[in-house]
Amino acid sequence: MGKGIVTALPFDSKEILTPEEAGMLFGVSSWAMYKRAKKGRAPAHYIGKKIYFLKSELMSRISEL
Repeated sequence: MGKGIVTALPFDSKEILTPEEAGMLFGVSSWAMYKRAKKGRAPAHYIGKKIYFLKSELMSRISEL
């Protein structure tokens, strides 16, 4: 395998959300989720330029979102 290629994620695939999925979960747009992540209001993870959210982290901080 090449360096930097993720072959297995340490989380259940149902746990990983795209900005669109996270937005649907909270009733906001994907753009709102991008902005919240950028401002540090939503816990986000980056793989290259792609952003992902973990459902468990979002749910634990639901009152802040």
